[in-house]
Amino acid sequence: MNRSMQRILKFAGSRLALNLYFWIVAALLEFGLNFYGRRAAYHYPQKWYLLFRATTTLIFVLVFYVNNLVLVPRYFVAKKYKQYFLILLPLLYLAGLVLSGFFEMLDVHFPKIEMDDVTILNALRVNFKTRWIIFFEAISWVFSLLIYIAVFTVAWYMWDYKLQKRKSEEAQKQQVETELKFLKSQINPHFLFNTLNNLYSLTVTKSDMASEVVAKLSAILRYLLYESNTHEVTFAKEKEIMEAYIDLELLRLTRKDNLHFNIAADKPYTIPPLLWIPILENVFKHGTGFISSDYFIDFRIEINNTVLAINSRNSFKADTKNHLEKNEGIGLINLKKRLDLLYPGKYNFKSGVEGNCYITCLQIELA
Repeated sequence: MNRSMQRILKFAGSRLALNLYFWIVAALLEFGLNFYGRRAAYHYPQKWYLLFRATTTLIFVLVFYVNNLVLVPRYFVAKKYKQYFLILLPLLYLAGLVLSGFFEMLDVHFPKIEMDDVTILNALRVNFKTRWIIFFEAISWVFSLLIYIAVFTVAWYMWDYKLQKRKSEEAQKQQVETELKFLKSQINPHFLFNTLNNLYSLTVTKSDMASEVVAKLSAILRYLLYESNTHEVTFAKEKEIMEAYIDLELLRLTRKDNLHFNIAADKPYTIPPLLWIPILENVFKHGTGFISSDYFIDFRIEINNTVLAINSRNSFKADTKNHLEKNEGIGLINLKKRLDLLYPGKYNFKSGVEGNCYITCLQIELA
């Protein structure tokens, strides 16, 4: 779609366009109901009726849009109700004076014209005639205009609510994308260094595993940089990357008998990408960061009946608790922010120390 068409479609849904639609439809209805249907009853040439109706309608439009474009946003929304009515009521009275004077002029020069023939609104006309009559009739116009002012103000609030909601959704979408990009940048650089060091050792020994490591690392980096730039990805693809990540982390460990991983789903799903990275990084970072080989890991990510559950247990050294509390992990903090945006009120997350274990539990209602 070219830019010209995009501009046309954008304008077609804008507030200005919607207002134009309203007045075009109103004008067509007025013409159909009042001019075409009643033209045989007119006592004067039709052009006068068109001119007078256009004049009164223009006055109404000016009043309504001064209210909606100036007074409501500047005063009413800001809860400056006193200032709002101190400006609105004199404005309505001024409009009422103009309309009363206009109809007094019609009474003199076009006495057979009825009010309904030339206005979309009505007001009470005073039968007795004095030189001050227009000042009394203006009050009647104020009440008539107030009714329509209320309708147009409600319409403004409805549009503004829709606009603010759309802006909020766009802001949330942008924030989610920003958080995702930030999350990608938080991948532990030690993982890359460790993988490269292991790869170097494998190439020195001319191990057949070197090519496999390169392939897995390449797949992870490609996924992080290019393939995860979407709101959702298949769980199967996430599983593939998780398994590659785990395999590369295991290269540096000499003992693997007490390490357990389970990645499963009861059917195909799509999920937001990379929710697991902060948890899995912490599992390896804190669960295997011992000089001795006395460590364990139990990491499970499962989806059953549209509920995504990530549960992890890993060995934990008591003397690292303060360090852990100070650095709970930018990744985990960022994960919570993403969850607040993606699944507000639909997830449970907790993590903490239990004895010699660090436990993380996350449950998300995907549906």
